[in-house]
Amino acid sequence: VLTHGFIVNEQKRKISKSDAKPQTADTYVNEYGADIIRLWLSSEDFRSDITLSDGILKQTVNTYRSVRNTFMYLLGNLADFHPLENSVPYADMDALDRWALHQLESLRAQVSIDTDAYEFHRAVQRLENFCTVTLSRVYHDILKDRLYTFAQNDPRRRSSQTAMHAILHTLLRLFAPFLPATADEAYAHAMAGKDFLQDDSIHLQDWPQAQSQHNDPALDAEFATLLKLRGLANEQLEALRKDKKIGKALEAKVVITLSEKDEAYPVLQKYAGALAELFIVSQVELKADNSLTQPRVNALGAEGQRCPRCWRVVDTLEKTKLGDVCERCAQALATL
Repeated sequence: VLTHGFIVNEQKRKISKSDAKPQTADTYVNEYGADIIRLWLSSEDFRSDITLSDGILKQTVNTYRSVRNTFMYLLGNLADFHPLENSVPYADMDALDRWALHQLESLRAQVSIDTDAYEFHRAVQRLENFCTVTLSRVYHDILKDRLYTFAQNDPRRRSSQTAMHAILHTLLRLFAPFLPATADEAYAHAMAGKDFLQDDSIHLQDWPQAQSQHNDPALDAEFATLLKLRGLANEQLEALRKDKKIGKALEAKVVITLSEKDEAYPVLQKYAGALAELFIVSQVELKADNSLTQPRVNALGAEGQRCPRCWRVVDTLEKTKLGDVCERCAQALATL
C-alpha cells in the first residue's frame, strides 16, 4: 500500500472542506477524462503533497495530446506494414533506425527500474520526454521524407517501419499502467488485420523484455555528435527564415567546416551520405580547415531545381509520365 501527501492547491494550501466544498473526482473525470486524471496523478511524486488546479490539468491535457499524437503517427505510418512479411533484420537496418532502437531499449530499462522502485513520476517523465523529444523533435521529424516519398517497399522505408513497430508495441506496454484506456485502444488498432487475436488486450501482454542486441553505445555516441551539429545547423536555418531568405529547411544547404583532427570529422565522413536527411535540408557540404578548434556551421540557400514531389533542391529533374521530378522520386513513381 502506498500512501501520499495532502492534495493542495496552487498556493500549497490543503484542499479542505472548511474552505469550500472540494471538487469530486467524478467532476474532474467528466471534464478532462479518466486517463488525463491518471496521467496527472502518475506524474506527481506521491511522497510529497500533490498540487491540483485547473492550470495543472490543462498542462496535463497538452502532454496527453502529445502522447496520443505519437501513437497516431506510429499507427498511421504502419498501416501498410505487416511484421511477418515486411520486417527488416536488425543487422540490415539503417543506422538511424538502430539508433532509435537503442534509445528505446534505454527507455525500457530506465522505466522498468523506476516502476520497480515505485518511482512512477520518474517513469512518466521519461516516457513523456521520449515522445516529445526523441521521437517528435528528432526521429519522426527526420523520417517524414523517407516514409512519405520513398517507394513503398524501399529497404530504408521498411527498416524505419520495423523500428516504429517495435517502438509502438513497447511504448504501449510501458504506458499501459498510466494510460490504460488510451493504450488499450491504440493496441486494438495496432492489432487489427495483423493476424493476431483482435479481441486481445494490452493489459494481458507481458512487460517488455530486454533487447540486448539493440544496445549500441558506440552508435549512440556517433549520433550524439551528429545531433549536436544538427542543433547548430537549426540555429543557422532559423536565422535564414527570419531574414526571409528561405521558407522551409529543404530550401537550404548546410556547410560544415572543421579540422581533420576534430573527433567529429570521421563521424561526419562516415555518415556523409545521410547528413542531408538527418539535417532535413537539401544539401550538406563538408570542408576541412585544420586551423579551426571548433566546427563551424553555416547555412545558405540551396542551388538547383526544386522537386515538386519531395521538395528537395537537386541539380536536375527527370521527365516522367507524372511530371518532372528528382531521380529518387522518379524511381519511386516507377514502382506504382
